[in-house]
Amino acid sequence: MLILETRTKEGRIIEVPALVDSGADKTQVNYEYAEILGAKLGDECNSIGIGDAKVPGYSGSFSFGIKNTTIKMEVPVTYLKTRNVDVLLGRDVFFDMFKIVFEQGKNTFELVQVK
Repeated sequence: MLILETRTKEGRIIEVPALVDSGADKTQVNYEYAEILGAKLGDECNSIGIGDAKVPGYSGSFSFGIKNTTIKMEVPVTYLKTRNVDVLLGRDVFFDMFKIVFEQGKNTFELVQVK
């Protein structure tokens, strides 16, 4: 798990837990964050997950930094209306920025910035 830092619509920095998800095409963020962040929402859309279940949401973007680093970025997201997702960092844009090494036996992963 990563801890991200993002700015609310009032300008406060909050910490947000996030999972790196190699199975997600796009980053997915719980819809409740859209209100907290003052996110500009785009088109209504559906996200399809495990079992082909459709989850309603809205396209948008998500700006954040990774805690205890100088890394800051903005990625396209779907803000999902579900309790099952907090923040999942998907492949689009995020995976292009890093070499990501998962070590299941050690229960760890490593991010190495490439761009």
